[in-house]
Amino acid sequence: MGYLLNNENFSRPILNGHRIENWLQACAQQMAVSTEGVQDVNVSIVVRTRNDSQHIQRLFADIQAQIFNGEVEVIVVDTSSRDDTVPYAKAQGAKVISLKQENFTYPKALNLGFQAAKYPWVATLVGHSSLSNRLFLRSVSYWANQDDNLGGIYNLPMANWNASIVERLENIIIRPFVWKGPKEIKELSIGIMGANCSVVKRDVWERLGGYDERYAGGGEDRAFAGTMLANGVHIVREPLCSVFHSHGLSTANNIRQWLHCSEVAKKAVPFETAKVHKRRPDLR
Repeated sequence: MGYLLNNENFSRPILNGHRIENWLQACAQQMAVSTEGVQDVNVSIVVRTRNDSQHIQRLFADIQAQIFNGEVEVIVVDTSSRDDTVPYAKAQGAKVISLKQENFTYPKALNLGFQAAKYPWVATLVGHSSLSNRLFLRSVSYWANQDDNLGGIYNLPMANWNASIVERLENIIIRPFVWKGPKEIKELSIGIMGANCSVVKRDVWERLGGYDERYAGGGEDRAFAGTMLANGVHIVREPLCSVFHSHGLSTANNIRQWLHCSEVAKKAVPFETAKVHKRRPDLR
């Protein structure tokens, strides 16, 4: 049985895309066997959006394609979209929370989504991403039944259909260190619990005080991962939690984005709309 979604994207990672495709299919087949008879947990999916109408239909289709018997709710936290993102999300039955651009920060958008979530596990995605396989949610059930002290599951994203050449090249540098079997992560590492591709136990989020809103300009997800680890909460890197996610950035803007990520990994910075729009024209 084919478990992968958006298979055309596996040709985008330069040099190793098809190897990853075959490997991920094998991981999915093993997960399907491992979760036979497992009771699926209930999951809330928080999707942060801004002008994502050209992407979000694919994401909703990926969610609907999941092999999963638990309850699922979708919560869209939208920031001043000017396109059809919000009407489409509402038509699909999603709960929509609207946030004005002048009030937006990364942790605030996440915390609003978590506050609205009613299920014990919360997946965080963005509207311009798509899922890589049909067992994303089933893998959450698997780990939830394995470890009572588990608080987070994540993996790094792969190049999406809109990836620029430099974003596709990142797969050569980063992916060999990531595309390995599931592993408990015990210290901060690149991309840990990135909010574009992670799952958090809701009571852990509540107990630890949520995403730190001092990290307005980003890095709130890494900071929260650090709080989880400091409090003995387990984090697992799971291949089937991978998504396709790209910004379509030029080389110059990609460098700006990496420099920004390096900065927010060290300290909290404010959200500055002009600077964000300079390096992320997709968010204008």
